[in-house]
Amino acid sequence: MDVEAPGCGEYRYGLGVYALGRLAGPEADALSAHLRGCPPCRAELAELRRVADLLTRAARTAALQAPRPRAIGPRERESAGRGSRSGAFGGGFSGACAYGARGRKRSG
Repeated sequence: MDVEAPGCGEYRYGLGVYALGRLAGPEADALSAHLRGCPPCRAELAELRRVADLLTRAARTAALQAPRPRAIGPRERESAGRGSRSGAFGGGFSGACAYGARGRKRSG
């Protein structure tokens, strides 16, 4: 909107919500009344509605093109989440086993 008419400021905040059809009650009624007499706000609303329409169509297209999750077979299900049980090191020792409960070079 290039030119803002006096008194448009309070209405401009609601234009996006109004364009989506989500403004209700007295706020929607007041904005609707304002739009009847304000060509700059009507023009901005028209732009916002075009953007909202583009976003809606893009979201629908993306949802249709999204890859479908593949089914997990019985063999994959049996081993899901099961990794090596050899401990923290490849040799099969965990830190506590390699150094004892008190840590490295401690005795006593």
